[in-house]
Amino acid sequence: MLDQLKSMAIFVSVIDETSFRSAAKKLSLSPSIVSLHIKKLEQQIGAPLLYRSTRALSLTREGEQFYKAATAMVAEARSGLNLFAENASTTLTDFRIAIPQTLTSNPVFARIASFAKNHKGIRMTLVSSDVRKNLLRQGHDLAIQMGKLNDSELRSKKIGEDRRVVVAAPSFLAGKATPKHPNDLKEWEFISFSPATDTMVFRKSGHKKQAVEGKTTIIADSVQTMRCLALEGVAAAAIPYHEVQKDLVEKRLIQVLPDWTNEMLGIFLVWPRNADLNFATREFINYLSAV
Repeated sequence: MLDQLKSMAIFVSVIDETSFRSAAKKLSLSPSIVSLHIKKLEQQIGAPLLYRSTRALSLTREGEQFYKAATAMVAEARSGLNLFAENASTTLTDFRIAIPQTLTSNPVFARIASFAKNHKGIRMTLVSSDVRKNLLRQGHDLAIQMGKLNDSELRSKKIGEDRRVVVAAPSFLAGKATPKHPNDLKEWEFISFSPATDTMVFRKSGHKKQAVEGKTTIIADSVQTMRCLALEGVAAAAIPYHEVQKDLVEKRLIQVLPDWTNEMLGIFLVWPRNADLNFATREFINYLSAV
């Protein structure tokens, strides 16, 4: 039945566009597929629906009658879809998002909160973890990720950025020589973040880019855990700036090599290729992209 309805919609498009090729282009189909659907309809009806020459199409008597019925069917389908879209904006819709725990300290999180306040008909479930989620396997509609993207099967859009800063507690820095160059950090002890690379990339005007790795003494899968360990003076750590901004102001943590900057971490919306057909997902993507 669904194939027959699809064939009817294709037939209407062929007549409205006055050619197989134009209909195929509009529907993102090949002309041969369009022709096949028309042929199937004619076989099911038992009569030709149209005649075509190299320059024009003309409906048969049966084709004229069938076109009226098919046009009415397509109009009813569109009306139903429009009604559903209108209801979707006012009916409670569930929407599941995976976000990094550290994102709660970034200004992007305020935009997520603003979306929630302005879309009362969408009930969001936020799954917060610094461990990246598999969208398709774990049932998420969308994720927000920081850093490099690895899955080419997913669609993405950049909505912000953050930067890592190398920080350490005063107790850890006590007795250490103040580093002047990123290479001075190679012998330092570091807290590693398991979802990301240990390589720190430093830049400074007039200097070559420097990629450095320290000595990993402990590994954490949460940025908040890294921060707490750094506050205890366990080791130094490269942490997103907004996560430690208050600690830096209050001198609980000290930025190492403040004259050098680390590479920016992109913040991306990531979603399965067809998920933006969902009303809630599409609204969320458009809202965070526009603000």
